Amino acid sequence: MLKIEDIQAINIEISSRCAARCPFCSRGQKIREYGNYDIKLADIKRLPKTFMAQLKRFSFSGNFGDLCTNPEFVDIVAYIKTLNPDVAMDGETNGMLQDAEWWRRLGAVFHHGDLIFALDGLEDTHHLHRRGTRFDTVTQHLKAFVSGGGSAYWKFIVFEHNEHQIAAAESLARDLGCSGFFVVSSREYTPHLRMPKTLDVEIKRDIYRMHLDRLAGHERRALCKPFNAGSIYIAADGTVHPCCFAHCMYISEHNRDFDYIVPLIEEYLSQINFKTNDIKNIIEGPYFKAVERQAPANDYCQLKCNRSRKLVRDKLTLYRKMFK
Repeated sequence: MLKIEDIQAINIEISSRCAARCPFCSRGQKIREYGNYDIKLADIKRLPKTFMAQLKRFSFSGNFGDLCTNPEFVDIVAYIKTLNPDVAMDGETNGMLQDAEWWRRLGAVFHHGDLIFALDGLEDTHHLHRRGTRFDTVTQHLKAFVSGGGSAYWKFIVFEHNEHQIAAAESLARDLGCSGFFVVSSREYTPHLRMPKTLDVEIKRDIYRMHLDRLAGHERRALCKPFNAGSIYIAADGTVHPCCFAHCMYISEHNRDFDYIVPLIEEYLSQINFKTNDIKNIIEGPYFKAVERQAPANDYCQLKCNRSRKLVRDKLTLYRKMFK
């Protein structure tokens, strides 16, 4: 049975809000009400200090929101560091909101970790996919984050309209002080946002399926994150889940194979919010116990969390350059 002492990592959606309007984002696929939520500093302070001290990693990458929409984010990171100075941190952002001083202060406290800035092209192309954001604003914020001491990575989602800019973007990433630059494929391509012609690109869902089809028998069993990696997901509304897929499924119902998770969440919804319930009771309670029983043999869980999961991530990265 899962115990709170087993948890080593948290992936947390620090806000449900986002300034961008990217066409393939899960924000456009919601079928349930999911309003504007933030994880506040007061919420984080509800978590036991002993629990915070045992964590090895904090990831700030939500399903629906962006960390820069939460005005308390710098203070939250600083508080976490006072309890656990060596905890590793990572996250991903479109970098659009707040001001340069806010980003500089974040860089000063966001150490022992890396922050990914999403920049899909250069000034004349970035906005075509990353709608609602401005290239010059994001690069100014990235530079301020680095000047404060933060380690930034530039993530470049490649399309036909920006593939010719990869070399120039890499050079600019180095000039801005990034620790690295990498190019990834999009989760979707359309007649308006077309697949690049010069790179060998595969769609994420096809890569997942290919790796699962190579496994047989017991090898196909899902390695559910809480029970195999000591990792949990916290959504901006405060609900605690075994992974980001579970929460995304509840809000968007994007895959019928993940059929057991929505009824479970509906049954236990009032019991799994850490803003109003004890985190220990959630982790050791009936929701996580039910997931532990059902996840290993579930088709969707096997697809997303089999032993080849890291190979999928590597396949999605088409090019990588490290500067530091």
